[in-house]
Amino acid sequence: RGISPGGFTSEELNDQMAAWMDTRWFWALLILTICGEFLLPCLLAPRDPAYQPGTMAVSVLGRRGGPVARIYRLWLAWLGIWLLATAAVYAAGAAPVSRWLAAGSAVSLGGFARGAGILAALFPTGLTKDLSDRSAQIHGVASALGFFALLFLPLWRALLALETDSPVMAGACFAALGLALVFFTLFVLSDKDRFQGTAVAREDLWEQLCLAAMYVPLLLDAIVHLVSAP
Repeated sequence: RGISPGGFTSEELNDQMAAWMDTRWFWALLILTICGEFLLPCLLAPRDPAYQPGTMAVSVLGRRGGPVARIYRLWLAWLGIWLLATAAVYAAGAAPVSRWLAAGSAVSLGGFARGAGILAALFPTGLTKDLSDRSAQIHGVASALGFFALLFLPLWRALLALETDSPVMAGACFAALGLALVFFTLFVLSDKDRFQGTAVAREDLWEQLCLAAMYVPLLLDAIVHLVSAP
């Protein structure tokens, strides 16, 4: 029995985390956070004349000296912190069913939270893809690794659903995984010279669609818990 820094045994801490999954406020706040991921750039984009929606990654809104940089970077920090908490809750909830699926879910969510959330907030990118800037380098690597980590979340959730005899949830998560892979591929290709000037060169669009697909398991879990909560 391990003891956490807060004085809880590891079992007590897991029970406390799992208990959060039964609270309406946790799932409501998770839905609001996910919705903010897509709504906030729409609200901030008109206030940043240099930002080109559809063709530029949304992280450009948080560049140094940008008119909405402070707001967007604070948002990224919040996103990272809340998804780290969500990762802990998911791990505690999944552990009784499968420890390796719990670990996979925690790595996916936690990796995204740290890379594309907290580190992206601390090390902003620039207006262009000039990687001579150290901050932009860290931002690019951290965000890429975070995206790649989150890409597997629908897979872990689908496998967990199969373990708990939830075929509908499993099917939805496998479909989300397929869509995420397609949009992630288009997102990567959108930056290649050979696709500039084509319909593929819509970096922001593919990024947002890929994120939406990767968030499907979280949204479905949140809706199910909110509907079933007393």
